[in-house]
This record gives sequence, C-alpha cells and structure tokens, in this order.
Amino acid sequence: MANIQQISITHLSFTYQHDTNTVLHDINVSAPLNSIIGIIGNHNAGKTTLCRVLAGIIPNMMGGDLLGDVHIGNLSPTKDWSVLNRQTDFVLQDPNSQLSGLADTVADEIAFDLLNHGVDETTIQRRVADVAAQMQLTAQLQQSPSSLSGGQLQRLAIATAIVTKPGILILDDPTSEMDPQGRADFFNWLATIKDTTIFIVSNEIDDLCEIADRLWVLVDGELVRKGTSLEVINQLNPEWQIGTPKVYQLAKLMYWSLGADLFPVNINQLRGCVHDQHSN
Repeated sequence: MANIQQISITHLSFTYQHDTNTVLHDINVSAPLNSIIGIIGNHNAGKTTLCRVLAGIIPNMMGGDLLGDVHIGNLSPTKDWSVLNRQTDFVLQDPNSQLSGLADTVADEIAFDLLNHGVDETTIQRRVADVAAQMQLTAQLQQSPSSLSGGQLQRLAIATAIVTKPGILILDDPTSEMDPQGRADFFNWLATIKDTTIFIVSNEIDDLCEIADRLWVLVDGELVRKGTSLEVINQLNPEWQIGTPKVYQLAKLMYWSLGADLFPVNINQLRGCVHDQHSN
C-alpha cells in the first residue's frame, strides 16, 4: 500500500516508443511529501523524462515501455492521472510552449486556466494580482506576453502554473533565461512555498543547495546518488562532471570541515563551520 505521506519510486524504467535506448534504468527512491527535490545531472541524463513520468505525461500522453511503480502520496501519476493531473502543474523548459498564445495581456494569460475552470471573476482578479506580485510581473500585467523578455516569460509560465494552487509543482529548468537577480529572487521565493511537493530540474547547483530538502542525481538514466544536499555533494564522483557549489569549493580549499570529511554546501553551513573553526 502506498504511503500517503511519501513520494515513492520503485524499479522505474522507461524506453520511448520506437526507440531502443532505455532512458531511465531501475530507479528506486523515496522522499517525504511537501519537500523540495532538486534533480541534477548532465545532458541526456533522463531528467526531463523523469519529470514527465512524475507529471503523468508518460505514459498518458507519450507512449513507450514503462516498468515499475510511482506514487506521490497514495496516487500514481501513471494510473490515477485523471485525479492527480488536477493537483499537478508542470513548468516546461520553453515557456512559449506552455503559454496559451490566445491571451492579449499578461493578466489574461495568468487567468486563462482559472477561466476554463469557471472560477468567479473576483477570485480570478485576486489570484492574478497575487501571483503577478510573487513573480514580479505587476508592472507588466497589461502588456502583451510577446513583449516580455525571456526571463519574464519564464516567470509568466510559472505564474500560470501556481495560480491554480497546485499541490505538486514540477519545474524543468525554469530559470535558464533569467538574469542573476531574477534567478536569485525566484529561488528565494521557492523557499517560501509551503504545503507543496516541488520537483525542480536545474543546473544552478548553488541555488539548489540553499533550498532543496533532497537532491537526486541522474547519470545516463540511472539514479546514482540521493539524499540531502550535504550528503550528495560530498559523494559526487568527478567522472560524472557535475558542478559543485562555490561554498563547497571554498570550504574544501580551506579545509573548513563539518567533520567526517563533510564540507558545507550552503551559506548557513559555511557560517557554522567557520564559527566553529574560530572557536577552537
């Protein structure tokens, strides 16, 4: 029986239809619900495919050979998609592929799903204003989506996802076109989200280590590491060519250890480590 408080993936493998290469290989992992889970790995590691499985896009919209079991709480995205789909939003790598293309203004684009669900006008206006403020799009609400920069389009795509208040949010490289300040603001915002299970694929390892409760590392479709950011970063194999946080690099250079040859991976850990070093 599925644990209603747990994300559980058991012996998950997947091969796309008309393809001979297995993209995901026997993945086994679990994590608590309402966690922020960072998914990292190099190109062709299987990160987007795993997101598609978690969102139920595979196998419900994209076919192939799927083996194993996935549960988010007591629901399976592969078997209970009609139910889970109403609780899940998936932010794609390319924001243009997510937007409706039918809205004249940013406000209309954010409101699009709410209108389709028959939400009343007063609630729509309140929610649109709220998520626009969260994504720093208030000044752009009456602009055409086509007038936005790449980073603003990514924030708009996120706004259209969170306006429905999903319990599960899947983000596939959502900050690739944001400038450094926009990216920092986004990760700071993400850390404030409560009562939501968040999966985020990102190459921004410094930012991920500041906010993620868990990291999953994919290499050639295999889950090679899983655990807290501290555990995972300190166990990376150099052959995987996965970047490490600047905090970790500095601490290792200075040998500011947390003990047991574990080096800090975020600012709070580094501060604690330096404080202990000076106290001794």
